[in-house]
This record gives sequence, C-alpha cells and structure tokens, in this order.
Amino acid sequence: MKYKTMTMNKLTSLLVLLVLISCKEKGLDTKLIAAKYYQGVVKVVLFDPELEKIEAGKGYLSRGSGFIVTEDGYLFTNKHVVETSVKGYLDYDITENNVKKSTISVYSDEIVQSKDLLKVYNAGYTVPVIQVFHGQGENDYDLYIAEVISIGTGTYDGAMLKIVSDMEGNPVRRKFTTVPIGNSDNVSQGEKLCVYGYPAQYKGNADLMMKDLSTISVGIMSGNDYVLNSDYGYIKTDAEIHPGNSGGPVFNEENKVIGIATAKGRSTGIGLVGGINGMYYISAIDSKAHSKLIANGLSLPSRSSSINTVKGTQQPIKTVKEINDLIAARTKKPLSPPSTSTGDYYVKSQIFFSHLSPAKNENLIPNKTKRYKSFNIDKTAGGTIWFYVDNYPNKLNTSKISVLIDKETSPGVYTKYRDFAVTVNPSHDIKYFDVHFYDEGKFRIRAYSNELKYINTSYLTLSYFK
Repeated sequence: MKYKTMTMNKLTSLLVLLVLISCKEKGLDTKLIAAKYYQGVVKVVLFDPELEKIEAGKGYLSRGSGFIVTEDGYLFTNKHVVETSVKGYLDYDITENNVKKSTISVYSDEIVQSKDLLKVYNAGYTVPVIQVFHGQGENDYDLYIAEVISIGTGTYDGAMLKIVSDMEGNPVRRKFTTVPIGNSDNVSQGEKLCVYGYPAQYKGNADLMMKDLSTISVGIMSGNDYVLNSDYGYIKTDAEIHPGNSGGPVFNEENKVIGIATAKGRSTGIGLVGGINGMYYISAIDSKAHSKLIANGLSLPSRSSSINTVKGTQQPIKTVKEINDLIAARTKKPLSPPSTSTGDYYVKSQIFFSHLSPAKNENLIPNKTKRYKSFNIDKTAGGTIWFYVDNYPNKLNTSKISVLIDKETSPGVYTKYRDFAVTVNPSHDIKYFDVHFYDEGKFRIRAYSNELKYINTSYLTLSYFK
C-alpha cells in the first residue's frame, strides 16, 4: 500500500510538471531567432557593374536588408530597396531652393524634364548582390547575384528576388536557410515584435559596408496606420528602424515573420512595417514560388486592392548623353522665337495622329475615322503613336521638319518635353513617322519647316491603361 501511494505521488508530480511546462507563456525569443535564422536574414547590396569596371568599389550605390523564404533562394525585401534595378538610377546635380545639390535617386522622367536639373553624371541599372552570412564573424559570408522577379507598383512597398548565381556566374545548388512566415492580419496591438536586419551603422566604402553586421531591435506592435496607405495600411512599431533596415523581417511572439521593415516616421520616430500578407500578390507573378510560399504559410491579406505587381524586367531609360543634350537644349537661348504664322503656303496644313501606320492600313493614309486625339498606353512599356504632317494639296517643299513636343504642366502652361527633326521628300505632300511615349498627359505638338516656317500645331492626350 505504501508503494502504491509513493507511485501515485510521483505520477501526480509528473503530471503537475507537464501541465506547468505546457502552460508556460509563449513569447518573442530573440535568442532563438538570432541563432536559428541569422543565415536567412540577408544584406541586399546594389551595385552598378558598369561603374565597377571603371574603378573597384565605385559600383556600390546603396543597400538594404531582406530575408530568404524558400530553400532555392527566393527572398523578400522592399520595393524601394531594389527599385534602381528595375527603373534605373540617375547620378546628377540639381538646384533646390537656389542651392546646388548632388544626389543619386531612382530614374524618373520627372527628374529628366525638370528645369532645375543641371547635369547628369551616370545613368544605369543596379544589380542586387546578396550577402549571406554562415558564421558570426565579419568575414563569414558568401555573395550571390540575384534578379528581381516582381515588384509592387501601388502603395505596397514589396519586391521578390531570386538568387541566380555566385559572383562568377556559376549556378547555385545549395539549400538556403529560410525564415518562418506568419500572418500579419493576426498581429495584436501591444504584441512584442523584433526587427532584424542590417542598419547602416557605418558610412564608407564597399569593403567597410560588407563588414557591417546584423542588428536586432525589440519593441511592440504600436498600432496601425492608414494615412500613408489608406487601403492596405502599415503596422506601427516602436522597435528601432534605421536606413539599411528596409526590407528586413519583423518577427512576432510566435517567432514568425509578420512584416517587412519599411520606414521610420519623421515626426514620431515610430517605425512602419508592411504586413507580410501583402507579399501574397507580389509573389503571385511566379506560380512556382507562389505555391511554395502558400505551403509555407503565406496568407491572402484581408485588405489588398492597392497591391499591384509587375515583372522585375528593366524599364527603358535615357542615356547620360541624351539627358545632358536635353538640358543643353533647355538652357540654350534661341536666336529668334519661332513664328506661329503659317503664311500662305502651309495655310491648309494639318497634324493628325493614329495608332496605325500606312503599312498596317493597306498602304493607305488613315482616314478620319482612324484618327484620334486621345490614346491609351501601357504604364511600363509605353505606346507608339503615328504622327502625320499633311500639307495637301500643296507639297511640303522642305527637306526637314522640326517637331517640338511640349507637355502641359498646369492648365494652359506647357514646358519642353522633346524636340527632334525628320527628313522629308520636298515633293511629297505628307510626312508620317512614329513617336514612342512612356508618360501620360496632355501634349502640344508643333511643326516647322527647315526654313523655320511654321507649319501647324495639334494636341494629343495620353492616358495609362486602367
């Protein structure tokens, strides 16, 4: 009887211990995260290989963080971290508030057309280089080349990359450490969070930047923000987020990634985190990766209509020479203002537009039913518009036509957009040619003969496909 009582007491103690263990509060374990996932949290370094050929280290332009989400090398980061790999970049001087400023930023036609742009030194595309640590030392890392698979075009700041080779171009066959994916829609206000990434602690050359090690900062889920992104929103946190953290993972109390560190509020210092569920749409462009990510826990977001995605292919940009020629043309004082009087010779002239060339219209000039003032173009690929300068029944009587395209910047106000000239057979009564546009807006098109005689003016409106 005594033996049975002792056995029962031991069993009771064991059960109590098991209950206590099972009831232990789960929570954020930063030591576990650092030990288990440091190889999956990566540094994303942006290099221009053309500049690197000129001088070693010159190609390093910017950096951010990221995290690997599949064993074959797919990773998530911010759109703004890798935007220069898709849209290109500009290295230029510009005037701001009458002060000259030198900067590097994402390429945009708005900068190119700015009357304050002084000079462009470099223009090109960056290549994402992924630094993957395999140890705790500053030199314990491998470098890989990645390509941008998809990138957000709306207010959601997300991008998906794929590691494609080592630095010598050899295919990568290793399995990468991945981070676990959580559900950002289930994060609660007051829940503990940690930001993991590579804030830029040092400023300097590429060699010093490579030795900048990872940092974990801890805070709470402070709330949501629907001002900067009224549709999908941001998760707010008081965990430290600094330049270089962008694109890094944010872990919750389940020790899973629920967001992407994105920005730091200027007035409050509160960090903004893009919910991981938004990557559901960013990754959908690659069905193979998308299926793996869903299996690994990536969930459909509850609010998502602002999340738009395009492939990460390079978008066309102008060369340094083309841009500096535009700057020179803007600053060059004309010898005399162009006349707007047609005189007698071009009085019956007209400029009209069509989506058809004669070759696509049975070798005929498009009739009035195929002429338009408004066109839709693709936001990424742009669109081609056919211009027709017609002086029938008179001949054009010039060897060259100068075409001046101005864009409306405010109601009734136009600024120079693009100028060019086309050669003409003087004995012909019409000249047609194609012009490719990437920008939407209202444009004024004026034509002059080689003798600077005004031919005519017409207006064109372009809109992006909805």
